[in-house]
Amino acid sequence: MSDQKGGAVKTPQDEGVPADLLVEAFRQGKPNAFEAIVRAHQNRVYAFCARMLSDREEALDISQDVFLAAYRKLDTFRGDSSLSTWLVRIAANRCLNRIRQKKAIAARETQLPIMGDDENEMEFQAAASEEHCPDRITENTEMGAILAETLGKLNPSIRWMVLLSDVEGFSHEEIAKLAEVPVGTVKSRLHRARMTLRRALAPVI
Repeated sequence: MSDQKGGAVKTPQDEGVPADLLVEAFRQGKPNAFEAIVRAHQNRVYAFCARMLSDREEALDISQDVFLAAYRKLDTFRGDSSLSTWLVRIAANRCLNRIRQKKAIAARETQLPIMGDDENEMEFQAAASEEHCPDRITENTEMGAILAETLGKLNPSIRWMVLLSDVEGFSHEEIAKLAEVPVGTVKSRLHRARMTLRRALAPVI
């Protein structure tokens, strides 16, 4: 990977290169600039997708789709949020679309109503190694395992808000904009979800 002077284009993990410089390098057509962006953010995007979809193969598929979409849309990135946030926002949309598609197919096949918040949700599976992800959920402890299991039982329409807020650090306003609902609705859903998580963790706290 090289820049115009023949030097290597390094990733943010390697040399602390700001994401906007990598974006600019991509826009200037520098070789492998987008590859550097992928390497810098693929772990975080994959981890988010794995938690959303509870299926690692689907998470890998959606992650690839996220970066394909990013490649096509990178010229529209204006830096109003961080590049990482922008990528996770794309991932959230892709994951929600996949969940809706699966629910629609299941509804057609069974002719039964879609289950609600407290009924038969998908079992959560932890993502693969996430050493470079800013993850505040510790899955290698008893508490982390219970938390992961409880997250998996949340309705996906609420789970993704918890992930964006408590793992990815999105503000209520950012989540509301993405979900196209009032900020108050986001706060209410997050409160209910956190109460559920707190009750589940009570025995080990």
